[in-house]
Order: sequence, then structure tokens, then C-alpha cells
Amino acid sequence: MRGKNRCRSTISKLPPEIRDVVDEMVKATNTCTLKDIQEYLASQNVTLSVQAISNYGRKLMAGLEQIRVTNERMNAMIREAAKYPELDFSEVINRIASQKILDAILSKPDEEWNDIALDKLLREMNAQTKAVAYARRLDVQSKDDTQAAVGELKAEFFSALGTEHPDLYRQLVAALERQQKGAANQ
Repeated sequence: MRGKNRCRSTISKLPPEIRDVVDEMVKATNTCTLKDIQEYLASQNVTLSVQAISNYGRKLMAGLEQIRVTNERMNAMIREAAKYPELDFSEVINRIASQKILDAILSKPDEEWNDIALDKLLREMNAQTKAVAYARRLDVQSKDDTQAAVGELKAEFFSALGTEHPDLYRQLVAALERQQKGAANQ
């Protein structure tokens, strides 16, 4: 099935400097009327009906509203994701997508399941499973790499401390041993 062809209005085809002025006039609903926009366009040698300008303005405002709502949702997701620092943003998006998929599956009437190609459904499920497994594998690998780096840093630190400040090194080792004995006795 072909997608719907995009409608291109006369205003959307105008040079950017003219279109930008029209866009600002459309957004300034308190100070500009459709007639004002029509007069401005006429001064730029563009003749349009008030209805055509109205249609363009309605679509522009709907698009801007959609962007505003999308930004609000994205900001809410970012705020919510910040509560779970152990998750990266791709995992948050994956969880949301999984929830939407689950909602769609649960709301689908039983008779519509007969129309779905089983091979397509299995491919989609497999792709989702692979994405989750890949993200977890990266997380484990990242933690392993971090632990290895911390281990190497500790070894280098203690080696340098033992060489450059042997008295401090002995005091630190003694303090660590006391701490370990105290933890073992509890």
C-alpha cells in the first residue's frame, strides 16, 4: 500500500524569507488576522484566498502542537529515566516500546489474530528478543571492563604507594587488615 502523498500548499513553496514571515504571522493569532496575512502575501505578489491561508495556518499550528506534545513526552521520559540511573536511555525506550507492543497484543480481538502471518510475528518477536539480549550483553561487558580497569588501577596505586611511601603503605595495609577482621567478627 502506498503512503499518502504529501500536500504542498502554495505557502510552503514560497521562498523561506516570505514563508517565515507568514509562519510568524500565523502564530501571532492575537495581533494578525487572516486578512493581514493575505495583504502581506499580496505585497509579495502572491494571491491566495483566506481559506487557503486558513488551511495552511491550521496545519502549521497542528504540526507545532504535535512537536510541543512530543517534547513534553520526551521531557517526562527523561525525568522518569533519571530516577533509574542504572538504565540507559535506549533501555527506557525499549521498555516503552515493549509496553506498547504488549498493549497492542492484549487489545487485539481474537479473530484478528488469524490475519497475521505467523512468520512475520515470529521475526518481530525474534528481533525484540535479540535487542534485549544485546543490550544486556553490552551492560555486562561494560561492568566487566569497568571492574577490570578498577582492579588494574588499585594494583598500580598500591605498587606506587609501596615504592614511594613504604611507611604509609604498611599503615594502609594494617588498617585494611583490621577492617577485614572487624567485618569477619560481626
